[in-house]
Amino acid sequence: MAEVCPDLLNLADGQSHILLLLDFDGTLSEIAPSPEEAILRPGNAALLGRLARHPKCTVGVISGRALEDVSRKVGVPGLAYAGNHGLEIDGTGLQYLHPDAAAALPAIARAAGELDAALSDVTGAFVENKTLTLTVHFRQTPEQFHDAVAAVFDDAARPLVSAGLCRVTTAKSALELRPAVDWDKGRALTLIRSRLAPDAFPIYIGDDATDEDAFQAAQDVGGAGVFVGPADATTCAHWRLDTPADVTQALAELSGLGFPGPVTSTG
Repeated sequence: MAEVCPDLLNLADGQSHILLLLDFDGTLSEIAPSPEEAILRPGNAALLGRLARHPKCTVGVISGRALEDVSRKVGVPGLAYAGNHGLEIDGTGLQYLHPDAAAALPAIARAAGELDAALSDVTGAFVENKTLTLTVHFRQTPEQFHDAVAAVFDDAARPLVSAGLCRVTTAKSALELRPAVDWDKGRALTLIRSRLAPDAFPIYIGDDATDEDAFQAAQDVGGAGVFVGPADATTCAHWRLDTPADVTQALAELSGLGFPGPVTSTG
């Protein structure tokens, strides 16, 4: 079980450089009824900008959203942005597109069209086509229809998975179809660290099943994974924050106190 996280300064204590990477939905933003409605929590833009300008901190966002979408939603210059779980990355001198992802693009486009038609009459269900990946959302779908949504998704995804073109992952009230490439948020973290801050202490903060690979990647090199969510959730992260509001508070503590260096008591 993940322990309650101390402030980020305590995690970063004594490090010469910090790589701070975060998910967007449910971490930097509250969970919203639909992707379009999610917005950056008040104060987060200023905090992220302040941290990104610190000479001993590299900051980025790794999201399941498309790169253009997440960079627009966050809108803070000086950050590394990774979209589609890191299949595409841009910012602070790093530009990356996974070389094998393009092979699945026509299949994902066809599946998006099929799913749009098949789910058009299902209350609350919709398809988010992110070009490199697609997500079927059913957060607003009545629970009695969840199995039907899963069955429709499986019908569209199964032949693509069998053909070796795509793979399926799950997220909160969502099913995802991705290119069948050996890539995830953990590998994206590793790439960003190797290119931008190879000796940095990595901290990754996220709330979803898709963030587990990034927690593990950070911890494998001595860094910290911080899960955002309830104490009874299953996660490989060593640390935990309850809510996105706690993430904002943790960013404020880190940006306000300065780092690296010894932590001193304030009370």
